[in-house]
Amino acid sequence: MIKKPEELTFENKKFSMILYGAPGVGKTTLALSAPKPVLIDFDRGISRVKAYHRALTIECSKYEEVLEDIQSPEIKDCETIVIDTGGALISYLQDWAMRTNPAVNQQKNGALSLKGYGAVKGEFQRLTNLIRDRLNKNVIYVFHSEEQKDKDGNPQQRLMCEGAAKNLVWQPCDFGGYVQMIGADRFVGFSPTQEYFAKGCYGVEGIIPVPNLGPSDKNDFLTRLFDKARTQIQDEVKALNPIKEQYETVMAAAKELIGSATTVEDLNAAKDAIGGMEHALTSKAECGALFKAKAKEIGAVLDKATKTYKAEEVQG
Repeated sequence: MIKKPEELTFENKKFSMILYGAPGVGKTTLALSAPKPVLIDFDRGISRVKAYHRALTIECSKYEEVLEDIQSPEIKDCETIVIDTGGALISYLQDWAMRTNPAVNQQKNGALSLKGYGAVKGEFQRLTNLIRDRLNKNVIYVFHSEEQKDKDGNPQQRLMCEGAAKNLVWQPCDFGGYVQMIGADRFVGFSPTQEYFAKGCYGVEGIIPVPNLGPSDKNDFLTRLFDKARTQIQDEVKALNPIKEQYETVMAAAKELIGSATTVEDLNAAKDAIGGMEHALTSKAECGALFKAKAKEIGAVLDKATKTYKAEEVQG
């Protein structure tokens, strides 16, 4: 379906996110602050989350079990699927690829083949699309971080994940947050720095403090952050409404004036009237297309010097 800019509202948009940081910094608990979460515990780490902040959890021994569980009635009403960790998911996918097609995806020494890596890459992307687009849920990938050095020897934090999978994860995500401790307080950064890569949008940016939680505190940090992002989207839509109304006013006049033109004089009168209007969005380009079609219909051409239409000369 082709939509014009003014028709894009993103009312049903679901978010995709990366949270990464050092072990023990509280990434899983933070991920579970998203709306109605379900945790896919690839890393077997749910026991490290305090009991009062745990959520519905999927434990599995094979990737196929995950595909079955995320489409089960038990999680129909959940709004977010948390994958913990993305690095462990890659390991599950490698096992899946070699079991399902060993002749192609597995080398003689038992390692994953080049085609096997391609299969893993494709299935990773398919899983993300399944969760976000078909199941209509937010998806959060939790990763451990690892320190690398840039060419000048400066430390940089990167996802602990094999090869090209790093790029696969970042490409579709709306938010990428680096979770870190500064003193005794926890923060998540959504703007890239020299030390770490991050990604923000919809008004979510910079370094945001994460509250310390007690047994009776509500774990809703990401729920509120997603609400803020949706509010930003809706504010942008509201700001667009007057522009959209002006676009519709111009286009209604253009279709009436140009559509009823039967002579060169009519076309020039329409050009003067529409030229004096304030254009919005794509109205100027669309009016140009309407004028071009009408000029061809009535045998007129635009004189570039005078910027008026005149009758097309007949070659004799």
